[in-house]
Amino acid sequence: MMHLAIEEPKIEQFFHHSKDEIMKALKFIVDNDIKDFSIDSKSLELSTEQKAELDSRISSFHNDRETGRSWEEVKSDLIR
Repeated sequence: MMHLAIEEPKIEQFFHHSKDEIMKALKFIVDNDIKDFSIDSKSLELSTEQKAELDSRISSFHNDRETGRSWEEVKSDLIR
């Protein structure tokens, strides 16, 4: 079973960022109407379907490492 390890951020770390980064984070929270910051550990687990898809993609990668795209190609598409 795969578990995602996510460290809970500490409020002190938040204030080590620049004023612009803090304002962007606060704007994101307000814009997305985020009210609940509690972490439900069950929501962090992959579903059976997600695990199967991930296993399939990993298997495909190991079978043919020439398929897929490089990070530079993906990043270029995201920037557009």
